[in-house]
Amino acid sequence: MRLVGIVGGVVLSVAVVAVVLVALVIADPSAEEVVQAFRDEGLEAGEARQIDRDADRSFVPKTYEEQVSFSIPSAGEPAGRVFTFESGEDLEQVREHYEGFGDLFPSYVYVEGNVLVQIPGSVPEKQAERYGEVLQDA
Repeated sequence: MRLVGIVGGVVLSVAVVAVVLVALVIADPSAEEVVQAFRDEGLEAGEARQIDRDADRSFVPKTYEEQVSFSIPSAGEPAGRVFTFESGEDLEQVREHYEGFGDLFPSYVYVEGNVLVQIPGSVPEKQAERYGEVLQDA
């Protein structure tokens, strides 16, 4: 009887560790990790800057967990942005914000899990698509 209890405890412990490891493996990357992935793949991702939600004066909905902007030197002044979110509902508010501008302020928007990447429309489409491809692999 005692052996059954010990074996049961060991099996339960192994199961808990397995669940934690799986959660870590499938967790969304941080915004900084995504920017680093861009760099690692040879994409333009110059100076990166963490944007403090409380100090953010933009009209972007403040539903994000974190936001990092990074320069794309060939595109000039506009920067790319990486956002992470707690939920898909929070992400959708920011996606709708950027996609709602249409031709007025064009953007490329890429989503993977609870991560959104926004690339300014001044970046050539083929180059912008590479950011989306790297996000999928991040």
